[in-house]
Amino acid sequence: MNPDAATTMETIAHTLVADVALRRDERISAEVGHILFLDLVGYSRLSMEEQDRIARELRSLVRSTPEFQRAEVRGELICSDTGDGMALIFFRDPLAPVQCALEIARVVKPRMHLPLRMGVHSGPVTRVPDINGNDNVSGVGINMAQRVMDCGDGGHILLSSVSADMVRSFESYENSLRDLGEVTVKHGVKVHVFNLLMADAGNVVVPEKVRTDGASKKNGNGKVAANLSLPQSDMATSAAKGERPPIGVGKTVSLVYKRRGAPVDDRLGRMLEAELSACGFVVKVERQQQFSPAWVQEVEEQFAQSDAVVFLLSASSCASEMFEYEAKLATDVALMGTGLKPKLLAVRVSYEEDLVEGLFAAFGQKHAPLWESSADDEAMVQHVLAAFTQTPKPKLDHTKREKAGGAVPLNSAYYVVRPTDDEFTQAIARQDSIVLVKGGRQMGKTSLLARGVEEARKTGAKIVITDFQSLSAPDLVSADALYRALAEKIADDLDLDTLPGDVWNEKRSANMNLERYLRKEVLGAIGEVPLVWGLDEVDRLFTCDFGSEVFGLFRSWHNKRSLDPSGPWSRLTLAIAYATEAHLFITDMNQSPFNVGTRLTLSDFVPAQVGEINTRYGSPLSPTEVSTFHDLVGGQPYLTRRGLDELTASELTFTRFAAEAGRDEGVYGDHLRRMLLSLSQEPTLVEAMRLLLRGQPCPTPDVFYRLRTAGLVLGEGVGDVRIRCRVYQEYLSRHLA
Repeated sequence: MNPDAATTMETIAHTLVADVALRRDERISAEVGHILFLDLVGYSRLSMEEQDRIARELRSLVRSTPEFQRAEVRGELICSDTGDGMALIFFRDPLAPVQCALEIARVVKPRMHLPLRMGVHSGPVTRVPDINGNDNVSGVGINMAQRVMDCGDGGHILLSSVSADMVRSFESYENSLRDLGEVTVKHGVKVHVFNLLMADAGNVVVPEKVRTDGASKKNGNGKVAANLSLPQSDMATSAAKGERPPIGVGKTVSLVYKRRGAPVDDRLGRMLEAELSACGFVVKVERQQQFSPAWVQEVEEQFAQSDAVVFLLSASSCASEMFEYEAKLATDVALMGTGLKPKLLAVRVSYEEDLVEGLFAAFGQKHAPLWESSADDEAMVQHVLAAFTQTPKPKLDHTKREKAGGAVPLNSAYYVVRPTDDEFTQAIARQDSIVLVKGGRQMGKTSLLARGVEEARKTGAKIVITDFQSLSAPDLVSADALYRALAEKIADDLDLDTLPGDVWNEKRSANMNLERYLRKEVLGAIGEVPLVWGLDEVDRLFTCDFGSEVFGLFRSWHNKRSLDPSGPWSRLTLAIAYATEAHLFITDMNQSPFNVGTRLTLSDFVPAQVGEINTRYGSPLSPTEVSTFHDLVGGQPYLTRRGLDELTASELTFTRFAAEAGRDEGVYGDHLRRMLLSLSQEPTLVEAMRLLLRGQPCPTPDVFYRLRTAGLVLGEGVGDVRIRCRVYQEYLSRHLA
């Protein structure tokens, strides 16, 4: 154990002695407990049923962790239920609560409905029986653990300075702690807290309480360092909030500094390693400086694989020939490369001497920044990060951003082209007779239709767009009323001289009147120019008594085109957008336009497309958060844009966003309530959804297709059905399961 840990244990021993008291001449027996205190963020806002369900789920997950089971078997653990969480008091092993916290964090990470915060502290506790005679504890140790936990937000694992000192003595944790400084908690007590960060556990964002309390790191004299004035940039703003931009994902940085005999260099190197890791960099540290032929090759390979090599220049390191030799190796590697990789960077650690010629040439910079005290820590970090930032692209004016939902404007910066876009445009360019675009609600059918016909308009084609949702009830009382409304819309869009009323003959059938008007007064009037007729939301016809008659007429135009390729029907393209399964309403497929022509199906965004939209919104999500976000919303276009819009416009953290996404009070609350209201109108669908939520199969193909049309499920049939996304799963489970 290192001297610091020994000192810490001494402090605990003194605390124990001071905590001993006499009660009626009897000595209270106190001992050191290593405490993990945890609770669920937002627990009090849940209903009683939800509280009971997630509390039971949390207890089950905690009990399943190896560290919990190991300590329980050995009799070294006391558990105390706090309602919204629990306290786990370990005895003997100071690492037990940290290891258990990491195991719990990993197992709850994919469960966004369990936003957990944890605090770890080692201190004096007294064993006392609870009202049922079971073992429990009391004392300042458990109180302090709770105060440490209270400093965190969802996902944080915070340690007191006592626990941090002990954990640091173990190599596997020594570089995983970030000093958050002192925080004022209950009754004005100041608590010095550390944030535990591992690759797969912990929350890198500085807790809200730490930020609002104005906590800052202490310098070597124990005085609070003044806030460093930084350039006003996106990066500096992020750092001021206690956050690090995720600019290092996929990048590697090598650090070179003198460790032995240089405590300042060592402290600075470890701090820089932690900060760069928090930005997503893979950090490799060359600090052994032991020469051998194998070592030379290993270092060369490490530098060659790095995007940057950072040297800490101090009087001690610059006096080392080995250190200078490493600088030469880095220079040689850089010269052999493209000149862009690795970048060679340096920071002078209380070293104001002129750089020697060799090092000057290696680092390619005349004035390496000077570090003099811990007040310069942030400037040093920013110097390294600046090497990876390019000239910022102009940000979108989010004060004028479009509201997510509905058709996306043609000039939108947020529209992402999918493979279906190209297929649709090509079909229109070929002048196919019928082009079908199928997709559930809010999948982008209207936006795709608008872009396809706009491309056709640029080539000189005549365009007509009919949105069946805009038709009034009188327009849908009969086929004749519908055809008159459609013909009048066509005449208006094309500014025709002959109106439907001029040629409509009551002695003809409704089908004959519309067909004759199209052939003579429309296609005949525009000459050899192609006509693209976009028909949006045609699902509205499926429930009309005459719907099959209308679709049969559309199919007949397709057939006539095949029989007379040079006739007028060869210049008409019907672009039909719909969501409902047509075969559920049209029994005679020979009279259906939905099994001919070009058939396209809109799919959800893939992760790469979500990443592209995230970039267009100014990257409110880090690369790792993009993946989690895609899993949460399933790539559903509306949910994707609505979520990114909220994350961009508000101060909402992604952790909180994800925790509340499937709840009424979350970003998608209105959307989810409307979805549930629509679903509740169909008891058959409600019962089917309950079955699916329980892991049981969908009862019938008809029910499956109706749920898929509503956008609630995905799959190809009853044997391949699944809930659309995790947001829907969480919300519907809460209200239906």
